Amino acid sequence: MTMNPRWLRALVLGVVVGTACGPEDAAEPVLAQAEAEATALPTAGGGIFITAAELTRARTRATATTEPYAENARILKGRADGALTATPKPFRMTNISTITYHWCSADTDGVDNSLADATSKFTDDGDRMRTLALQYAVSGDTKYAARAALFLKTWASQHTPVNLHDLHVDYAAAKLDGQTADYCSDRPWNFALDGLFQTYGLINASDAYVLLKRNGYALPAADDAAVREWLRKTAEAVNSSFQAWTRWADTHPSSSAFTRYRSDNHLTWGLAGLLAASVALQDSALAGYVLDGTSWTDRRNGAYANPSFIKDVINRAIESGTGTANEGRVYEEKILRDPPIGYSLFHLWAMSLVARNAEVNYARPGFWDYAGAGGGSIHKAYTRYAAFILGERASPQASEGPPKDYRWLYELGYAQWPEARLKSVIQVGTRNQYIIQSIGPVTLAVGEPL
Repeated sequence: MTMNPRWLRALVLGVVVGTACGPEDAAEPVLAQAEAEATALPTAGGGIFITAAELTRARTRATATTEPYAENARILKGRADGALTATPKPFRMTNISTITYHWCSADTDGVDNSLADATSKFTDDGDRMRTLALQYAVSGDTKYAARAALFLKTWASQHTPVNLHDLHVDYAAAKLDGQTADYCSDRPWNFALDGLFQTYGLINASDAYVLLKRNGYALPAADDAAVREWLRKTAEAVNSSFQAWTRWADTHPSSSAFTRYRSDNHLTWGLAGLLAASVALQDSALAGYVLDGTSWTDRRNGAYANPSFIKDVINRAIESGTGTANEGRVYEEKILRDPPIGYSLFHLWAMSLVARNAEVNYARPGFWDYAGAGGGSIHKAYTRYAAFILGERASPQASEGPPKDYRWLYELGYAQWPEARLKSVIQVGTRNQYIIQSIGPVTLAVGEPL
């Protein structure tokens, strides 16, 4: 399909078809209190998206010759071996006031000076961290853990998270320092909105830390504290862009854009990153902010009760009760975002990460089947978009073909609902996709036998 550069940056980097290959430096008492009150489960084994039992199963699969698991294991090891020789390259700016957007074309000057640099570098090294940590968890080989720890420590000591409060954001006025007019200009309001895609790196860094810690690889105390403080600062940076959506909507309830600011995929991707950080930090207040809409204290912006918690977004973003043709329709299809089905599945991906994380780490499985006031649910969305992937239903955009690259997402759906319909989607292609923003070798980690 034809995609614009921003879509390429937001999605295509996330699906790799399998081939081997600031200020506030001190932790605050609020964080210590949140950690002391944190949930205690699970205490060992697994990671943010894989249970201890699933990890044990993955270890068995990785040492056998059964396909597709053996190929998944080869892909994981190949990518981890490549990461062993890679050098961490944290995004770093000494003066964040000079940062630009640079979202509409390739940023090839080799200088850390744009949001495009910040998000792409964090996505790439975040993938390496998580890949190394997962290979350690699967194989037990500590050389992978040591390298993952090096990436974490290097980023913790050198990374500059892009926090909007360093640019004096005004959420109600939709303004920040140096703002320019056009979408592709130096620093449009979309800079504030798209800073949220630091969430990809936050998800993977959090998972890397959890995979190491739960599976027997402990960082020295000083390094552990530094990594945790960095994850907290990065979560606050993601939250600053998350609130570019929520706080603007809070103050403009009668705007024609209000629905978008309460329904968009950006919100759920932000939630996915913040919930991942809550697991790494053992921060029950941050988990409540994502799952229940309760208050969390951001050190840069104070306490705030989240109006766009996961149930609210599901309720607004997944349609039901408006006619059979629209059952399970996701907001991005409804507004004909380009491409509408691809973007809808992109949103469903983030919802699924939140639902799986809540189940694995907080013993809260109900988000998979939660239905909002109108009856929309994640399950209904999975059912709807099966028809598009199978080629039974055409996208409302004529140029968009069946999004078969999204078949991997149905590994998550089928693990939750073992239905023949969902199984048929998985079978439209090979089961060897590697997902760099979140899960890695998805079939090895969570796939069920077909």
